[in-house]
Amino acid sequence: MNAITETPRKRIVIVGGGLAGLSAAEALADAYPDQFQIRILEAKQTVGGRAGSFTDPATGESIDYCQHVAMGCCANLISLLDRRGLGGQLHRYRELLFLHPDHPPSRFAPSRWLPAPFHLVGALASLRFLTLRQRRQIHRAMLKLFRTSNESLVGQTAHQWLQSAGQESATIREFWDVILVSALGENPRVVSMAVARKVFVDGFAGSVGASDVLVPRQPLADLFGRELRQAIESMGVSVATQTAVKQLRSDPKVAIQTQHGEVIPADHVVVAVPWHATKGLLSPELVPDAPAFAAIPSSPISGLHLWFDRQFTDQQHAVMVGTISQWMFRQPWEKESDQDQSCYYQIVISASQQARQMKKTELVQSVVAEICHAFPAARNAKLLRSRIVTDPLSVFSVRPEVEALRPAAQTQLPWLHLAGDWIETGWPATMEGAVLSGRMAASSVLNREGLATIKCEDGLPRGRIARHLIR
Repeated sequence: MNAITETPRKRIVIVGGGLAGLSAAEALADAYPDQFQIRILEAKQTVGGRAGSFTDPATGESIDYCQHVAMGCCANLISLLDRRGLGGQLHRYRELLFLHPDHPPSRFAPSRWLPAPFHLVGALASLRFLTLRQRRQIHRAMLKLFRTSNESLVGQTAHQWLQSAGQESATIREFWDVILVSALGENPRVVSMAVARKVFVDGFAGSVGASDVLVPRQPLADLFGRELRQAIESMGVSVATQTAVKQLRSDPKVAIQTQHGEVIPADHVVVAVPWHATKGLLSPELVPDAPAFAAIPSSPISGLHLWFDRQFTDQQHAVMVGTISQWMFRQPWEKESDQDQSCYYQIVISASQQARQMKKTELVQSVVAEICHAFPAARNAKLLRSRIVTDPLSVFSVRPEVEALRPAAQTQLPWLHLAGDWIETGWPATMEGAVLSGRMAASSVLNREGLATIKCEDGLPRGRIARHLIR
């Protein structure tokens, strides 16, 4: 009797344990559970990448470096969490509260029964800080944007296109900038209008429910660093933390050398690190354009962590207009310690170049003054402590020239694949873009292996939509 020889499983090493790397591993293990030997190598102590947390020394609780939110249009992220049994870990909010220092609060609640983009008409009318003239400008620009192709926007900045679409400076400042700065993490004067269209057409206005805000019910260190990691490990994926990769080799065989001197053989390598971390890891011999995209400019995001002696609002979050503060979030999960009576709030400032130029005490005082103006009950609250966390490399700057540099997941080398929110996904630097990039890298591996590739949600509008508006 002849012995049956089992075909050895192909070895896939994923460099980087952020959302892109986790997504690539999950996609491969889910599609072909017995086909591959998958290993994730992460340099940090925990996985999750920039979607991480720190430990508050006063309470021992995990606090997110910066509040991460998703939207109803983030199909790849939502599907990933649903498949791994974590879909219930996101609060879904169907309304937004807009606060302007010179106007009454405005509740932005899109219609649940009108087709897109007409479901936003009533919601836009409720924004009290916009004049009737400004609302009409916004309506006309949105309809024009739905009829505009991405190809015609190549090379244009958002500010250029908005001006050409008849948007006055005040309209751009008080509406378009509010949405785009938060969504793209960069000043609309420099961002690509093609990516801005992606945010508006597929995200904000694309379909009923697309603009819903999804907020994690627990710290990111728990959701991604622990629960998602455990779920992926249960699929047979090996995850090694505190294992930085020093070098990629391909002569004579593909291998990864770690900082500890370990040499790990591989059939495929997925490099799933931030764009700036590719420097020194990807040489021009491996990827000719590596020096170019390693030098992609970045944009900072700052999180102001504030602990008051009492709760001053029931509102879980609010969009702040015309202020240094851009978003306010109240801690969305239960306290771990009953003895701590403080109430935690976070203020998020995207594209925070100007805020970073302020002294820390000045910035905190200015933000607290804005909070007290927006929430009168805060005037009776005492600020117990504060902390400012700024990541200067938080997101890549989605400029028109950067769009031209973003590489595909598949490289010229049959064994090398790229992932990360910075590759050519069409999305800005978001959790959705990171998860999508991981699935694109997984499909690149499968394509090289001659296997059926996996489905990637393209972010196109789902649900009821007036489709005749889109070319």
